[in-house]
Amino acid sequence: MLLWAVVLGVVGFVCGFVGPIVLAPDANQGPMLGIFITGPGGALLGAVLGWVVGKLGVSQPAATRFLCVVAMAMAISTLYFSVPSPGYRADIVDAEIRLCVSPESMKTKTVDRLHEITAARPPLPKPIRWGEAFDQALAKDGGVVIEVHVFRRTKLYENQARWNRGTLVAGPWISGDEMGMYFANYLGKDCAGYANGVRSLLAVTGHVSIWPPAYIAEMLGLKVAAPLPAEAARLLN
Repeated sequence: MLLWAVVLGVVGFVCGFVGPIVLAPDANQGPMLGIFITGPGGALLGAVLGWVVGKLGVSQPAATRFLCVVAMAMAISTLYFSVPSPGYRADIVDAEIRLCVSPESMKTKTVDRLHEITAARPPLPKPIRWGEAFDQALAKDGGVVIEVHVFRRTKLYENQARWNRGTLVAGPWISGDEMGMYFANYLGKDCAGYANGVRSLLAVTGHVSIWPPAYIAEMLGLKVAAPLPAEAARLLN
């Protein structure tokens, strides 16, 4: 029982400690896998299996072969789970522009909403004049608000493993029939460039729950639509 606990504990610790360092060097908690999970888990598993093998009276050669198989399986599974999953990068929408409006037309409604949120939250260290903040943010990062009809959507991910880091991968298309609104400035800062009926693939990014918002899209509570990167477009062709 002790031998099994030591062997599987060491295998779990080494693979869980070294694996993330080699396979996912940017991971913040990489070596912790071996220290807190696979090392102790391997020792516990080894103790249980060693006790079971002893109780069953398995011959020494057979027990040794079984231990080697279990140790190899544990090493492979630990290294497998050490490989970082692809990181989310953007939503991709296949959409057609139906309407374009200026953010100024939404100022009153947006400012009122921001005042309501401010009143419901703990006080900010420095009070914000939302009307002035809206104007400043729009002057800095001008653009438009587009309403689009979304025909289908998917998600774009970026691989994080050492051997394929930076390459993109897209999930399967999901059909849809919905309307969406986004902030955009990829065709200019006024609606002249956003003709109704234009259909294209767009990458949608951004957060709508940042507080306090600083960027104009965050104030509007909208994500940002931009042209799909060429590499991602090739994935979907």
